[in-house]
Amino acid sequence: MLAALLSSVVMLAVSGGHLTAGGSPFFPILTSYQCGATAQAAAAAGVNLFVEQPYTACSQAQPNNFALDPPPAGVSVLSDDYSDDSPGAGWYLPDEPDALGLTAPELPRPAAPGKLRFLNVSQHFFSSQALIRPGYDRSEYTRLAAAADVVGFDLYPIVKFCGRVPLLDVYRAQQQLATTYAPGKPTFQWIETGSMTGECPTLAVTPEIANAEAWLAVAGGAVGIGWFTSGWTSDGWNRWEVSDAMLAQMTATDAQLQALAPVLLAPAGTVATPVDSAVAASSRTLEGTLYVMAVNASEAPTTSLLRVDGLNGRSLVPLGATRALRPTKRIYIRDTFGPYEVRIYRG
Repeated sequence: MLAALLSSVVMLAVSGGHLTAGGSPFFPILTSYQCGATAQAAAAAGVNLFVEQPYTACSQAQPNNFALDPPPAGVSVLSDDYSDDSPGAGWYLPDEPDALGLTAPELPRPAAPGKLRFLNVSQHFFSSQALIRPGYDRSEYTRLAAAADVVGFDLYPIVKFCGRVPLLDVYRAQQQLATTYAPGKPTFQWIETGSMTGECPTLAVTPEIANAEAWLAVAGGAVGIGWFTSGWTSDGWNRWEVSDAMLAQMTATDAQLQALAPVLLAPAGTVATPVDSAVAASSRTLEGTLYVMAVNASEAPTTSLLRVDGLNGRSLVPLGATRALRPTKRIYIRDTFGPYEVRIYRG
């Protein structure tokens, strides 16, 4: 089955700051270390890019395979076998090389026609985070990004920082990665789905928070996301520590991301909010239609003003609703958001 899967994977390319598959826009949704039933669950939820496959720790009953027969359409895999002829659509370079003490010249340099190199760095590139170690030169992140085709990071504000990092940093850090360290390259972000190593026992990432984080990343410029599904709080390590409620949310979020993929992969436009607002937003324009995505990063309801410079007097209608928001002074709209609410407008 593995051979069948790997022979059917979608090959990827970079075009205009995002990914394509067979020439069509491709919004990657990643997860890692899956095989058998967990791979089936991930693929059914909408995951279309499996990282570090073939995963060599699968059980002997299903060695190195996904047990997906037939392989689902649109699935790709990334290998951590850095030989030029390794299977799949590309490679996932050593995770968090900054934490490992690797410099850009020390990264593996696999290369083959039609294959991409994905790289994930720690959150310490972000100016609101401390340096990963004293004296570390943040310009190294630019050099690390230059060694890859696609660049991502992980933050996990709830289960790693116990809420000390504001959820808005998901958006802010994504913006900084895309504009400062990896300009012109596709960027993505890993999203927390469970308690991981249990550092924050009094807090939990809820389905609503995970959905908000995914959309905050996209509003910040991400053209892909990853669901981090592993946990270490049961008997050892579990590569798929995902509750039923979280799985339902992942499935719903993935479906919406894929439905809007051509929009989300269009160049991002700026939507300004007040400095004290809990709402982050950005816009996209596709075939003359303006889309605005706005996310409340707070657990409290909030009302926020949004300045949409590309609005030009048009009304905005939230997807799935009939009410229209008419702008003032041609570029300002005001709306009220529930806790962690994501709203996509069309105008």
